[in-house]
Amino acid sequence: MRTSAHVSTCVFLTCFLTKANGNAEDVNVTCQYSEDCLLPCSFTPSGEDEVRWFKQDVQIYPQTPNMENYRASVSVPELSLGNASILLRRCNLNDRGRYRCQVTKKERTDYSFVTLRVEAPIRFVDIQMTRLSGYEEVMCSTSDVYPHPYISWSTDSATPSETLKYTTRIKSDNKGLYSVESKLKKLVNQNSLTYVCTINSSSADQMWTASLSERVHNNVTITSKLETVSTWSQINSSEGQNLTIPCRSPWNLGNFTLTWSFRRADMSSKISTYDSRTQRISNHWNGTALLEPRFLQAGDGSLRLLGAQSLEHTGEFTCNISALQRNCVGHTRVTITAPGPENKDLKTKSHTPLWIPVTVVLATILITVAVIVAITKLQNKFRQTAGAGTARYSREVKVSVNKSEEITEGSHLNPDPTKEGNT
Repeated sequence: MRTSAHVSTCVFLTCFLTKANGNAEDVNVTCQYSEDCLLPCSFTPSGEDEVRWFKQDVQIYPQTPNMENYRASVSVPELSLGNASILLRRCNLNDRGRYRCQVTKKERTDYSFVTLRVEAPIRFVDIQMTRLSGYEEVMCSTSDVYPHPYISWSTDSATPSETLKYTTRIKSDNKGLYSVESKLKKLVNQNSLTYVCTINSSSADQMWTASLSERVHNNVTITSKLETVSTWSQINSSEGQNLTIPCRSPWNLGNFTLTWSFRRADMSSKISTYDSRTQRISNHWNGTALLEPRFLQAGDGSLRLLGAQSLEHTGEFTCNISALQRNCVGHTRVTITAPGPENKDLKTKSHTPLWIPVTVVLATILITVAVIVAITKLQNKFRQTAGAGTARYSREVKVSVNKSEEITEGSHLNPDPTKEGNT
């Protein structure tokens, strides 16, 4: 009983220390190569906080002499507000890994961990006809990508995959970025065929398609190309918040049209359209969704959603930027969470001073220990009382039974061998 009680107390203390230490699961952050990246870390400020950041076990903030040129900074004014997020400038592949945010106040130290992943997305796909190998080939390529993408071939008609003969080469440069080049041998007697090259990113959030076709008209070979990029992303937000749904073309386009649409299980609708030639915006969600005219000419068609509602705006938003020989489609799954009783409770708890839950937990521990001690004392007292009662009962039996009765009652026992010999 005492062992199990001690084990329960240890488990309880372990759980308390784990929670009180403020540790949580790693936060996963993905940033784009060569762009600035923010790693989050927040805490409850006390005015006596010491913040340190580590990459693996190497301190990067405050910077030590051997890390003076590291591209990391923390906003000092934000520290007083409990924001210890660190900004990494111009991310590269060496920045990948696990980071630790350490906040020390008096004798207490809290930790939070961030795992950073750096990606270099596909920016372009080139497709062309080549005869460098002595016969006609269709070549599809891209470069400066990380992790390396996957490439496949098809045609606009039903061509068996085994008849498509192609070779793919993947190589990396001194920065760790990949270049991919794939060559498909042109099919014989198929002059009016369209060849389609598809390149998928490793994270599956990008798919590029480039097609090429050659047609002979009046003894003139006409080559046409079409590039299409599709992206997928997800946004989670709370009801009533404003949010920006991204949509940006990877190309610098001249004339193009932009169309935003929305779809959920029970309906679909058009949100807004834009024509770069007339610079006219047609808005079908007046007062709810906005396009920024100053960004549109630069190819940024991001949609500003105002006061998002869970029932009305949870679904898939799609933007389509269409231009000559190029098309960009972005799919974004938006989930709007309505506030519930549990969310309100969490919000209230987040503003509760830290000493209150700590005091409650310590009081619970003291009460638990006191109960265990009391139970142990009662058990010991009960054992002593039970032992004394048994002894008194034995003495009373011996006094009340005479010798002859004792022999009669014990006649079922083995006889005394000495008496049996005398008989």
